[in-house]
Amino acid sequence: MEKISRFTHTFDLGGHVALWHSLRMQPVFLNKAVYEQFQQGEYSDALRDELVRKKILTAKEGEDEEVLARIRGNAPEPDVRLGYFILSENCNLACKYCFVGSDACGSGNSYTKNMTKGVAEKAIDVFARQLELSSTNYEEEQSDIIFFGGEPLLQFDVLVHVVERVRELVRKRPILAHTQFAVITNGTLLDERRILKLHDLGVAVSISIDGFTEEANEMRVDKAGRPAYARVIEVLEMYAKLDVPAPSLSVTLSEKTIDDLPHMIELVRKYRVRGFGYNVLLSKGDEEKSDSYYRKASQFIIDSFVALRGDGVYEDRIMRKLNAFASARIHFSDCGATSGGQILFAPDGRIGICQGLMAEGENYVADIWDEAFDANRHPFWRKWASLVPLNEESCLDCVALGICGGGCPVNARAANPGKGLHCIDRRSCIHAKKTLEFLINDLYEIAIRKESVR
Repeated sequence: MEKISRFTHTFDLGGHVALWHSLRMQPVFLNKAVYEQFQQGEYSDALRDELVRKKILTAKEGEDEEVLARIRGNAPEPDVRLGYFILSENCNLACKYCFVGSDACGSGNSYTKNMTKGVAEKAIDVFARQLELSSTNYEEEQSDIIFFGGEPLLQFDVLVHVVERVRELVRKRPILAHTQFAVITNGTLLDERRILKLHDLGVAVSISIDGFTEEANEMRVDKAGRPAYARVIEVLEMYAKLDVPAPSLSVTLSEKTIDDLPHMIELVRKYRVRGFGYNVLLSKGDEEKSDSYYRKASQFIIDSFVALRGDGVYEDRIMRKLNAFASARIHFSDCGATSGGQILFAPDGRIGICQGLMAEGENYVADIWDEAFDANRHPFWRKWASLVPLNEESCLDCVALGICGGGCPVNARAANPGKGLHCIDRRSCIHAKKTLEFLINDLYEIAIRKESVR
């Protein structure tokens, strides 16, 4: 006798219902009359076969446990493909919410080191070795180096040195052949010369911004308290004048930003921005944001996706979930650290895993002078790779289990003092559920137009 799987959920779509298995991730749309018959155990052989194939109905005892065990068994092992080079822990701004917490950002921590070319050289060697120890296929697969801070452009010459040195090393270290580069910057130190140099080097630029008006960027100020937004707009104007591809934007979703979708669309179209990523505000101790803010931020991400997909402009966060949904493939991790796939190089040569823990000693478990270091087999990377929803018992009954990828362990810990990294990031829960609801409804509209709904 078939039973409804524990992983089956329903979405009320008005005249129809979607049946959804959170791990199989292939919805079945039924009109209300057919669904009511289904609830009474009355359905055709054809429907039964489809529901069993999509695991919405279990055909045998213990099938749910088998499915879960099989998917857990497919979870990726730590496999480094991404390197964060922290070029500087210093910054020329003093953003009021900065998670880095450097002395330059006004926190009082004496924490402002810069990476030298010598340390960078050794870090390149360690990164290449991790790729060689991983499953990377250098002839086909991409690896990435991201320059981060602080403000990485304070060490612009080191950035240039790293890129040029990696290019030089490709003949000796072919594993580096498809390494791509990006820099995440506040943008204020860019000028025409640097823009052109980064373009020539093939370094993708992502500029941090809080919104699309001066008012929305009121938290983003320099050390004298002066707003930085006008300078970012000057830089976007430079890109347009130089006729090089516009940078992407890394947008922190302040309360003001999520109430101002029209200005976002206007700015993206005016400066021909082709990509961006959204950052939902982090918790700070007891200062966790409200669920109302998380819901509004999630809706803003969805609304901006709908507004701009016709322009071919997509946001990273929602696309990761959409790709999992469209391919019906589990999205294990939404973070390079919790996939065990990234390595972080501090300016002084220490090695860690998470850029959100730059100020904390627990993040650093090795250094670039340790010739035996192998992140892919290190217990610290394995611990982080276990921080995924499929390993959290409280997540297993969630409708968005398959597309979630989990949230930020650092934010979850901040919102749950004393509980460590193994706790829930509610930002991610709310965003994943709202995104799934949108994707189901969006697919339903397509199915209705194609008349492919029962």
